[in-house]
Amino acid sequence: MEPSEIEDDRRVAGQDPLLHPFLRAPGEESAKAELDVLLQIEAMPIIQKVINQRLGAGAAPRTTGSIDERDLDAQDLRQQTLMALTAHLWQVYAAPEKNRIGAFRAYVAGASFNTWRAAVRDETPLWTRLSFRLAYLCRESAGQTGFTKWQDAKHGSLVGFTAWREKRQAPAPHFALLEQSSIDELPAPTTSLPEIAAWALQQAGGPMLWNDFVTAIAFILQVKDERISLDRRNLESMLTTRQSNMEPGGESLNRDRLRKLWEQIQRLDRKERAVLLLKAEDLLDFELSQVATLRDLSTSLAMSLTQVLSLLPSLPLDDHQIARLLGIRRQTVVNLRSQARLALRRRLQAKTENE
Repeated sequence: MEPSEIEDDRRVAGQDPLLHPFLRAPGEESAKAELDVLLQIEAMPIIQKVINQRLGAGAAPRTTGSIDERDLDAQDLRQQTLMALTAHLWQVYAAPEKNRIGAFRAYVAGASFNTWRAAVRDETPLWTRLSFRLAYLCRESAGQTGFTKWQDAKHGSLVGFTAWREKRQAPAPHFALLEQSSIDELPAPTTSLPEIAAWALQQAGGPMLWNDFVTAIAFILQVKDERISLDRRNLESMLTTRQSNMEPGGESLNRDRLRKLWEQIQRLDRKERAVLLLKAEDLLDFELSQVATLRDLSTSLAMSLTQVLSLLPSLPLDDHQIARLLGIRRQTVVNLRSQARLALRRRLQAKTENE
């Protein structure tokens, strides 16, 4: 074997085959050309899918020719992810034996998620906390009736009255309280959260995109950072709101509920945990609220962290996907989830009664 061939084999050892043409490029110019192809063909579709899913970007703009602010945010986050990914790939090229990427697509999905997560935590802490509280209102374990949140293949996360979901009612393409109501018509910030949520849905007249819903409630509650914006100058034309009047301890209360739920989920059988978690519409709430890390999720699912990262863009999975992943029948998935939900409901109720 020629020395050059030995060197090539050493450079690609342990690396995803997708990276081989880039790593085998003989010089910087040819490496740059291979990198451009790798980023455009393999990385960008994954980055766009993850960021758009998390932001709810790409919905119909409010007026013809206008630009949805979420699309601007998505562009910023995609660019941030692409820059970070490019910098790391050049490190891999310079020292492949010290920087290995065994599953490139999963790495890209994880990098995209991390960019979004950092933006949410750093830029919109109040909006994020409110999102947690509203998500809790829509869960069966919250004991609420009438509200539900679901995943739509075309529009992403939707929220509305349960009857709307059952009727498959079309969602409102865009909803902003500034365009629908005057200030005097808004509920007082001291109104209970379920009442405010019901009022906002009634004003929309149909299911709402999740981000629109949270933003509407944030506006009523006068939460200052009601949406993600990586460039504060983009907000100069928006209504200036007063400091948040969220109930004291709201974030910690929600984290406590998530922690209790997580603890009870861990008591379930492995397959019961998997059919619940992989179907959950808000699986990442555990991670965002710092109740469980992605590594904790991978341990609970009995999957590698790489596999979990590769699944992120597709969550929540449908029953057929879960069945294939676990090597069981679809009906078994349905039965296991029903059994797991019953056990969870019983245990959570018993725990509440004992406290």
